[in-house]
This record gives sequence, C-alpha cells and structure tokens, in this order.
Amino acid sequence: MSQQSSVLILQGGGALGAYQAGVYQCLHEKHRPLDWVIGTSIGAINAALIAGNPPEKRLSQLRAFWDSLAPDATHRASFWPAMTMMPWAGLASTMNTMGTIMNGVDGFFKPRPGASWDLNAKVALNQTAFYDTSPLKITLEKYVDFDYLNQGEIRLSVCAVDLDNGQSAVFDSSKQTITPEHIMASGALPPGFPPVEIDGRAYWDGGVYSNSPLEIFLREGNNTDALCFMVDLWDPTETRPTSISEAMARYKNIQYASRSTEQLQAHQKIQNLQRAIRTLSEQLPESKRNSEALKNLVAMGCDHTVNVVHLIMKALPDDQYFKDVDFSSSTVQTRWAAGIHDCQRALRHKAWLQPLPPHAGLIIHELPQE
Repeated sequence: MSQQSSVLILQGGGALGAYQAGVYQCLHEKHRPLDWVIGTSIGAINAALIAGNPPEKRLSQLRAFWDSLAPDATHRASFWPAMTMMPWAGLASTMNTMGTIMNGVDGFFKPRPGASWDLNAKVALNQTAFYDTSPLKITLEKYVDFDYLNQGEIRLSVCAVDLDNGQSAVFDSSKQTITPEHIMASGALPPGFPPVEIDGRAYWDGGVYSNSPLEIFLREGNNTDALCFMVDLWDPTETRPTSISEAMARYKNIQYASRSTEQLQAHQKIQNLQRAIRTLSEQLPESKRNSEALKNLVAMGCDHTVNVVHLIMKALPDDQYFKDVDFSSSTVQTRWAAGIHDCQRALRHKAWLQPLPPHAGLIIHELPQE
C-alpha cells in the first residue's frame, strides 16, 4: 500500500470560517500534519494562513487574523448609539451584523462611497461592487508568508470562477506562484466584493460556481491513499422554518451547501468501480492483462483508498440570514470551539482505521450527531 497523504478541504462561508480554524487547531494539537489544503472563499484564506506559515506559527497567525476582524465597538456605537444600552437577547448579534454592513470589517473590506446611489452607473471593473476589498491585501501580507507558502511544504489550491468564461479556475501552489490576489479572487463574492484581475483575466469567488472544492481533490488526488478532512459550513438538513427570517436563513444554507453529499456519493461509486477493475484484473493471466484488447481497460483501475471524514458545522440557535458576516468575538469563539469539539470527536472515532472490503475505493465517514 502506498503512503497515505493528509488533505484538508475548506468550504466558503465568511465569518463561519472560524469553525474551520477550530478544526485545524485540533489537527495541529493532535500532531496530524497536512500535505495539501484546498479552499474556497474564507476557506481559501484559512488555507493560505495554514500553508503560508511554518508549523510553529500557524496557529498563532490563524488566531491573530481572526482576532483582527472583531468589530470595533466604537464603530457600532457611532452607527446606532442607543442600541448599546439595550439588554434584549440576540440584540448584540444583530447590532454587530448591522455595524458590519454599514462600516465593513477593518482589514478586510470597507464600503465604497456612493455604490448604491445608481446601480446602472458605468464604473471600472474593480468598482462593480458595494465594498472595496483592498484592505484584505495588506492583511494577507501581514499574516501569510507568501515566500514560505510558495516553497511548497504544504500544497495549496484555491478555487475561483473566471468571470470572462464562467468556468471554474484553480490556483495551485504546485503549478504557479500564489500571491495575495489569488486568495482575494477566491473570496470575491458579488455583488458585495468586486472581481480581482490577474494576468488580464477577472475572477469572482469560487462559491459562484461551487462552494465546496471537493472536486479539486477528487480530480487530482486519486493517485494515492488519502485521509481527507472535509469541512462544510452550511448544514442542508436543518429543521423547517417557522418565520420569514428563518426561511431566508434556511434557503441560504441549502444554496451554499453545494450538494457536497451528492458529489461524494457519485465519486464513491466511481472510485469503487476503479478499485473493482483493479481487483478483477489481478485475477487475469499476465498475458491477458497486457493484451491490446484489455490493457486500456485494466489501466482504468486503481488500488488506492480515499477516506473522507465529513464535518458539517451545526447552526447556532439564534443564527440569522446574515450569520456569515457576524465577526463578533463571542460568535467567532463559539464557532471556533465547535470546530475543535467536532474534530476531537472525529479523531476519537478513527473510523478510517477499520477493516475495509476489497472493492472500497472511497469511504465516507459522517460524524454522528450528538
């Protein structure tokens, strides 16, 4: 059996990405090194923070980045002073969200003056959005060592969509030099954020095409045994809504969940068939295996096994439609702790160490609900 590689796949989801940071903290503290990190949007930013720092600095830089995004209490008070004195439950979250919408997030994005006055006004490509993301470049350069990242200790792949042809685009550190612009392109979600231009082409957030970058791994990572931790931020199985607000939030969850379960199941069938081809071909005499009639069919087989540990963040009781822009310290910490907790549970189960049937090419391990 070939050496097993370790892969981390991170979905997009704005402020929900704190959960991914918690998952990584658990993997880091349990001394599970990574060979490849794949991300979209906030997942791409977290992936860059991981791949773009030496092991001893990864966790501290990840924490420092997320701490830097916490809303400024002064901004909140200047936006709606009376709100700071009201004690109602859930009000703090709403106030943080409204403050983010009005003021942006320091070091991430800021409102573009006049953007909403005339939506039909002709503007430059980098102004076709409500916010300006130029602060993010400075923040990425502060917390990510791009020289280290491009040395390739951990392979990094981030997903975007090519605005000019509507097709998925992947920026990969094993194939090209990754810059802050590549990470920004992966998180350029319209109409909030403008496209990012790289080498004459314009890119939007990878979530416009598919919010789960699983496909990248399954397309390129099937030549070796792998243990893959796939972290989703949008749970498509929540309860039915009882209000318009809950309906909006439920719709968003389903929209950005990106059918990752269906993708996994489809690729499971393909991988299992490839494993079965290899098993059957081994029963043939060598002369048959190498014959012109069969050698191309035999080449379609593989003897690799991929274990996918699928972690899905559960919604908080008071989650709302704009939960992905709630960067408040308390909410970020809650999601971070949930990521640690779920990853610890997954590592305790160690389902991927159980004996497997000979035809198993891809095995999906779902974390049991508590």
